[in-house]
Amino acid sequence: MKIQEILEAKKLNKNLDDLDDNDEPAVDADQDKIPHIVMQLRKASDVEGDYPVTFKDGKKYKLKLKDIEHFLHVYDRLKPIDREAMQNIASKDIDGFHNALKTQVKPKPQSAIKGSRYMSNFAGDLDEK
Repeated sequence: MKIQEILEAKKLNKNLDDLDDNDEPAVDADQDKIPHIVMQLRKASDVEGDYPVTFKDGKKYKLKLKDIEHFLHVYDRLKPIDREAMQNIASKDIDGFHNALKTQVKPKPQSAIKGSRYMSNFAGDLDEK
């Protein structure tokens, strides 16, 4: 829209915008009707499992607190790409949630650096000369 058209419309008190009557705002694909599974599980954890978790199949279940805490424990220790895969599996239905509980977390590798915390045992070749 040109500036001249806007000025003329203001003079005539017309409401002109860049959208036509047929244009509608696009629906946000990220905005689901079902909340994020991890947020639902954290809410359920806060109220000791007395919160129904809604899955993508539309069914709601109250889960055991032990299962909720186990899921969140494993979820927090995964890498981001593994987290996404786990939440996709868990959010489908109740069977997917129980399958996601079987996910194993790899233990952290031991440190390759030897010595005490403050490196008091550090000795170099030049120290004794």
